[in-house]
Amino acid sequence: MADAKMAEAKKVNGTSSAVPPPAKQRQVAEKKSGEYMISCPPVHTDELFWLCALAYQCYCGDYWVLSFIAIEPLIVHLLCRMISKPGDPDRACNNIIPVDLRKDFSSPPDVVASMLGGKPVEATESARPNSQWVKFFRTSLAPDSMDLLDLKAQRLVCVLAQGGEYLPKASNTTLAMILYSVAITGVVLRNYGWFKAAKIVAITGAHINIMHILRDHSISGLTHHGAHNVGEFDKAEFIMSNVKTSLPIVVASVFIDWPVVHVMASLQTIKCLAYVNHTLTHYTRVDIKGKGPGGGVLWELVLRTQEVLAACKIITSKQYHAQHHFHNEMAYPAILMPFNEYLNAKSLTPFLTRTMDGKGLMQVEKVANVMCVAFLYQAVAY
Repeated sequence: MADAKMAEAKKVNGTSSAVPPPAKQRQVAEKKSGEYMISCPPVHTDELFWLCALAYQCYCGDYWVLSFIAIEPLIVHLLCRMISKPGDPDRACNNIIPVDLRKDFSSPPDVVASMLGGKPVEATESARPNSQWVKFFRTSLAPDSMDLLDLKAQRLVCVLAQGGEYLPKASNTTLAMILYSVAITGVVLRNYGWFKAAKIVAITGAHINIMHILRDHSISGLTHHGAHNVGEFDKAEFIMSNVKTSLPIVVASVFIDWPVVHVMASLQTIKCLAYVNHTLTHYTRVDIKGKGPGGGVLWELVLRTQEVLAACKIITSKQYHAQHHFHNEMAYPAILMPFNEYLNAKSLTPFLTRTMDGKGLMQVEKVANVMCVAFLYQAVAY
């Protein structure tokens, strides 16, 4: 009788001899639930600096940042609920959006098919030179179909999806991009007083956070959580792409005194700065030992500066970001600065039981981006 019930269950589920072994079935059952992954406190101690900055802005009668951090998550939530369609009501991991919207590098179609179909890719890691340092974490964001792959095959698809040209860890190119990003941000923000600069950083930082957690519900976020120690500026195409998009607008902002030019330059440079901090949160002292100018001295200075700023709650710390990667993977999305974390995470609760296609995700992102630019323009004007 038990054998007959098992055979019937296999028939209903469309499986037969392809059913994964019991060990893999246990792995699926051990994934964290969507409710756990999206859980976070309304206020985190790491948000202290930017909450104090927000309080001071409101005390001064400036409510642009407060309005933005309240309205954007609400709009994103409503859009996700309206555009999405019913998904897996029990396992949020199966509601992953099967698209990669990154412009710097997009996951190859065969890699996406492997993740969604549970079949190994034909490519090998030799297709991604310098990727041997990439580590793997078995993320609970992965759909159940990925459990048909062994851990080595899962790591491979994450490596293939995350980038096209990996740089050696702690390369001089990465270090140069870090210094470049800090420099151009300073050049752009010097056009404002500290009060307006704080508003611009607060709005842009909160927006980057919600875009980050939104992308985490798609292929790019899933594979980054798998290949967890890879930052944007550890990959050559991301460096080239961000230089090409940031340098012209920064130069234009120096010579053209138009508010819209300054706003776009601020947005691009702060995004670069966010990628810098995100990259550094995935670095350790072992990664930089003996590397770069001075036998690692410059790298050490960069890491120490990041740690001091993170200790002051100005930017995201490595420990805070680890909470996002290894525990509550649908919460704590900050990559530049912890700010508006609760509302940003909770805005995406529809994905606990629903999903959408790539077109829908693109629509949500476009509306959020336009809203961010509009608020930045108003924040600069007043």
